[in-house]
Amino acid sequence: MLPVVEQKLSDFFIYLEVRQRLVLCCFTFLAIINAYTMRLCLDFSLNRIVLECGGHRVDHAPQVLNPKALPNWRYELAMALNRTEYQLRGRLKAGKEQPEPNQMSHNRPRNRDAVHANPPVQENAQERLSCSELWSRQTQSLVVMAFYAGYVLTHVPGGRLAERYGGKWVLGVAILTSAVLTLLTPTAVRQGGPYALVAVRLLVGICEGPCFPAVCALLAQWVPEQERGMLASCVLSGGEIGITMLQLVSGLVMTEQDWPVFFYLVGGGAVAWFLGFTLVCYSTPDHCPFIQSAEREYIRCNTSTSQLLTTSEGRADMEGEDGYEDEDWEHRREVEATCNAAPWRSMLTSTPLWALVSTSMQQEFQQKLPQELQTALEEVRARGTSLSELTTIIETVAPYVGNWVASLGTGRLSDVLIEQQILTRTQTRRLMSWLVFLCGSMYMLQIKTSGARIWSVLGMGAYYASIKLLPLDMSPNYAGTLMGISGGMGALPALLMPYLEQLETDYKLVSSVRTAMWVIGASYISGDVQAFNQPELEPQ
Repeated sequence: MLPVVEQKLSDFFIYLEVRQRLVLCCFTFLAIINAYTMRLCLDFSLNRIVLECGGHRVDHAPQVLNPKALPNWRYELAMALNRTEYQLRGRLKAGKEQPEPNQMSHNRPRNRDAVHANPPVQENAQERLSCSELWSRQTQSLVVMAFYAGYVLTHVPGGRLAERYGGKWVLGVAILTSAVLTLLTPTAVRQGGPYALVAVRLLVGICEGPCFPAVCALLAQWVPEQERGMLASCVLSGGEIGITMLQLVSGLVMTEQDWPVFFYLVGGGAVAWFLGFTLVCYSTPDHCPFIQSAEREYIRCNTSTSQLLTTSEGRADMEGEDGYEDEDWEHRREVEATCNAAPWRSMLTSTPLWALVSTSMQQEFQQKLPQELQTALEEVRARGTSLSELTTIIETVAPYVGNWVASLGTGRLSDVLIEQQILTRTQTRRLMSWLVFLCGSMYMLQIKTSGARIWSVLGMGAYYASIKLLPLDMSPNYAGTLMGISGGMGALPALLMPYLEQLETDYKLVSSVRTAMWVIGASYISGDVQAFNQPELEPQ
C-alpha cells in the first residue's frame, strides 16, 4: 500500500476511533455474503437460462453441440426423438408454465417483438427437442451439483494455507477468482452451453472452498474470547443476509433486465469488496498499521493468541524476560517458521472432531438450501405474483433475516453464560446444539401450521452459536483446518442430495439413523481447547 494512502486511512480510523477487530469482522461478514450470492445466483437464474434456449432465442444462439466433444450426442438425440410430446413439454417447463401448443403460435410473436427487432423465425420440433435434450433435468441437476463437487475439494487445503500464510490473501484471492468466474458465466453459457456452465461452476466451487476456513483463521487471530459468541456468530451467519440480498436483487433486476445483469451485479460487488478488504484488513493484529496499541494489547490478552503457535515452555520463558511484548511476537514468528504440518493423526482420532463433523452433516442435510429457494420461488409463481412486489419480498426474506437476528441473540447469550460462569464453554455449546435439535423437531411436528417457521429460525440461530463456533473453540492454531474438515464433509449432503432424499424415501430407517447421529454428536462435542492445538516443532 502507498504510504500516503496508509497514512490517510490511519488518520481516518484514529479520528473516528474505529476498532479494527470490528472492521475485520465487517469485511469477513461481507465476504460470507459475497460467497453465498455467488454460490446461489445460479439457482435463481437457471430457469431463465433454460427458457432463453427453450423457445425464445434458440434460433439466434450459437450452435453449442459439438459431436466430436460429445461422442454420444447423436445416439442420445436419436433416443430423445422417440420420447412423447408430454415429456418434451415437461422438460421445457423451467420455473414457470409454458403456453399450450395451440397458444404458443399466438403468444410467441408478441414476446419475440418485445425482445428482438427482427421478425420471428419459426422453429421446428427437432430444434426445440435438441434444446430440451441439451437442458434436460439431469443436465440442470449436474450444473447445480458441479459447484459442490469443487467446493468439497478445497476446504482443507484452504484452511492450511490460511494458517501458514495468513487468512487475508487466501480469503481475498478465493473471493476475487470466484467473482471473475461469475462475471464470465453469461459468456460461457451463450458460447459453450450447459457443459461450459458445468465447468465454470466446478471452478467457482473450487475457488469458494477456502472461504469459510480462511474466515475462521482470521477470527481466531482477531476476536477476543469474551466476544466470540456475538462477533463470530454474526460473521458466520452472513450467508442468511446473502440469501436475503440475492432474493431482493433477483426480484428487482431480473424482472426488468436480462439474466446476465444479475451475474454482473453479483460479481462486480465481490470485486469491489476485494479492493476494500485488501486496503484495510490484515491477517493478524500484529501486522495491522491502523490498530491502536490499547486494542492490540486487549486482543493479545483476551484471545487465544497466548496459545497460537507457542509452547508452554516458550511462554514461560518469555514471561520471565524483559521486553515481553516484542520478544513474545518475535518468538511466535520463529515458531511459525519451524512448525511441522498439522497433527493429522491426533485430529482424525479426536472424538469431538467427529462429533462436530456428524452434526455439521446432519444440519446441512436438514437445511436443503437450494431446494428451499426453489420451493419459495415456485410458491410465489403459483400465487401469480413476482419477487418485485413488496409483500412477496417481505414474506420471502423474513425467515432469513430472522435467522441472522437469532444468531446474534443466541451468540450474545452464549457469551453471557460463559462470562458469568453460569456454564462452561462446552456446556454452553452443547446446550445450543440441543436447542437446534429441539427446534428442528418442533418445526417438523408443526410444519403445516402458520407458526412453524419460528422454530426453524430459532434453530438456525442456535446452530451458528454452537456448531459453527466449535473450530475456534477446539483449536485456535488449526481453526481453519477444523473448519475445512467439518465444512468440507458437511457439504457432502448437498452434493449427494438427490440420492440421499431417495434413500430416505425408500427406507424410513434412514431418518432414525440421522436423528441418532445428531443426538450422539451433540453429546460429544467439546468447546475446550484440544491437545492437538499445540503444534510439534521440528528438532533444531
